[in-house]
Amino acid sequence: MSLESAVAFYERLERDSELREKLKELGSKKNVERYVREDLGYVFSNEEMQKVVFEKNPEMSDEELEAVVGGGEMTGDEIVCIVFVVGAAVAAA
Repeated sequence: MSLESAVAFYERLERDSELREKLKELGSKKNVERYVREDLGYVFSNEEMQKVVFEKNPEMSDEELEAVVGGGEMTGDEIVCIVFVVGAAVAAA
């Protein structure tokens, strides 16, 4: 697990619309987790991704941040949620 991996994953999501679509298409938590960890090689904790999301989106409230990223390891559902947060941030930029 590493903060660098979480940053790299988030930044890739920001610039790679095909990846955002691919993660949405995978649908299930299990498929998303496997793809992100095994195929893409990103391994990070929930706390690490929470830090990245907050740093990239400082306007988010604590409640919004917690809704996107809870405790423990990232789940597929949380990763898909991050995809939507990143997509919205990219669209707003």
